[in-house]
Amino acid sequence: MEGKETEGMLKMTTDKRQQKRSRSDREEERDRLSELPDCVVLHIMEFMDTKYAVQTCVLSKRWKDLWKRLTYLGFNTTLFNNVVKFNKFVSRVLSGRDGSVSLLNLEFTRRGMAEPKLFNRLMKYAVLHNVQQFTVSLNLSFRQSFEFRPYIFSCESLTFLKLSFNSFDTSIVALPGSLNMPALKSLQLEAVSFTARDNDYAEPFSTCNVLNTLILDGCSLHKDAKFLSISNSSLSSLTISGSFEGGAYKIALSTPNLSSLTVTGHNNHTISSACNLSFLEEVTIDTLGYTLFPNTDLLIISWLQVLTNVRILRLYSGTLLTILRDISNPVSVSTQPPCFVQLKSLILENQPSADISFEQLKRAVEYLLQNSPQRRID
Repeated sequence: MEGKETEGMLKMTTDKRQQKRSRSDREEERDRLSELPDCVVLHIMEFMDTKYAVQTCVLSKRWKDLWKRLTYLGFNTTLFNNVVKFNKFVSRVLSGRDGSVSLLNLEFTRRGMAEPKLFNRLMKYAVLHNVQQFTVSLNLSFRQSFEFRPYIFSCESLTFLKLSFNSFDTSIVALPGSLNMPALKSLQLEAVSFTARDNDYAEPFSTCNVLNTLILDGCSLHKDAKFLSISNSSLSSLTISGSFEGGAYKIALSTPNLSSLTVTGHNNHTISSACNLSFLEEVTIDTLGYTLFPNTDLLIISWLQVLTNVRILRLYSGTLLTILRDISNPVSVSTQPPCFVQLKSLILENQPSADISFEQLKRAVEYLLQNSPQRRID
């Protein structure tokens, strides 16, 4: 009897284990991903390129139209075999998306030659659907013209805009005289040109009332414009990166709350200021400047004379060598060195491409600080 009871208990234990195992197998076989709420699935899709988000929707019948409610759209030609497929995909997404859903973020990257019709349609769609962040990267290097319709510059919902055009001719994309974007906080522009208003200067940023960060990379002036006025009382951070294509021109600052200024690249612009820049915390200058432009002597020194209220000054060795060359010029004898009235820290960065000796370094520092009240600084 004991043997039969033991055998029966073993059989019951085995049956229970098999039931637990089969229940566990059934749980593993369940498609837990498909059981997620639509809002969670949509949130996951927001991190994907739109091509993959649309492809993901075929995994479940319930998700078939879920992509139409995406608030982020990302289009990149590198994910497509040819341009025709890319253009058709973008057009279908714009046509099929639920227009009642606001568009928070739109990114468009076109590595090959861009079609103005598709790009202008994309801009118009973004404005009509209250886009908040808009990023564009287009290759215009082999185009002689490009029909650019500036829909985006009248967008009232936009807070972030980056327009990057790879082009040998920066005049292909000309911005309007005024940018009417009242919510814009951050603006990055590469290889565009600025149009003058009724007079000979361009002043595009004065109507951007909450603009905080401005980055200009290889930009130029369009046709009759003589100089660029950067006039904005809310601007805090400004980066000016020059290029051979953009050329050299005059820049007039009217930015009383500017706290950070960075000047890089082949920068040959003349910089002046209508205010004393009393809130200027940090300045970085990393440019060999005008080594190919002999008629722009003492340019970097003239920049420093405008920036005398800076507290932290960062200079790279190529810039220091340019300064040393300039102070060796007889023209510099009648030019007073800058007087840094609030300077607390002078940071010198050495570059392998422009190695500077200790004696040269010492001479540059002595020149820069000879008129400053605080001769001993960090």
